[in-house]
This record gives sequence, C-alpha cells and structure tokens, in this order.
Amino acid sequence: MSQQSISSFSRKLLILFWLSLIFVAVVNAAFWFVPTLLGDNFDCLTVTFPVEVILPLPVMRSLLGFIPSMFSAFLTVALLWQLIVLFRLYEQGTIFKRKNVDCYKKLSYLLIASPFVSVVGDVLVSLVLTLDNEGFNLSAETNDADITMMVIGFIVRVIAVVMERAVELHEESELTI
Repeated sequence: MSQQSISSFSRKLLILFWLSLIFVAVVNAAFWFVPTLLGDNFDCLTVTFPVEVILPLPVMRSLLGFIPSMFSAFLTVALLWQLIVLFRLYEQGTIFKRKNVDCYKKLSYLLIASPFVSVVGDVLVSLVLTLDNEGFNLSAETNDADITMMVIGFIVRVIAVVMERAVELHEESELTI
C-alpha cells in the first residue's frame, strides 16, 4: 500500500472517528437526561438502571448521576481520541515512530480498563440513584463485551511491543549505511 493510499484511507477514517466521537457524547448524554428528567413516557426508549428507580428523577440527582453514567462513554471517547491521534500520524506518513507506539500503548490500557470502568460507573450510579433512600443499594455488573474489550486490550498491548521493536529496527536501519 502506497503512502498516498495510506494517507487517503486515514483521512476517511479520521472523519468517521470524529463523527463517532461527537455521536457517542451527544447520544449518551441524551440517553441519560431524557429518561431521568422527562420520565419513561417514551415507548421507543427502554431504560435500565443498576438499581430500581422512580422516574423522573429530581434535577440534582439526575445531574449527580450523569458523570458516573458517562464513564463508559468517556472511555469510548478516549479510545476514539487515541485512534484520531494515531491515524493523524498515519495520514502524515508517520508509521514506525515512538508516537505511534505510545498511541498503541494508550489504546491497550484503555481497552484493558473497560470492565473496571463499567463496574465503577455502575456502583457510582447506583449510589447516586439511592442517595435519598434510607440505605444505599450498590449494584454493578460486567458483561462479555467488557471482557472481550479487555482481551483485545492485551492483544493491542502485544502489538505495541511488536511496534516498539519495529521502531527500534527502523531507527537502526536509518543509521546503517
């Protein structure tokens, strides 16, 4: 694949990643605020929470629950941002450089963190949603998608190690006459 085709393909992916980043942020915010502030009057939208709640929520509780409810979305945005950084480098023709390795490492760490972010988000959301109750009701769960993301994170970490070795070989070959 030529550098021009790599740049062209990277440019197209960058557009997709930017649109996805904006979409994830807006849609997740809407999926939190619409049911928590307006109630469950929407037949097309089924909402589940880690604990049983009565909708609509008070504004303050909805606002308090928003940040932990967005933990998974924040993780997705961080993953998309790292992909944007990586494919900007590819678009510029930067392939076997340390910056690329750093992107792969960050991607792997974010992917590995996926189940932990999900559990912490669920615990904090359940804590906020039961704030007015006499006792706290904590709830958390992880699913196979989170575990799959973690396994993919370990695979990406291996790819980062391979890329790091490739960068070292590339740097050595540049010094060789």
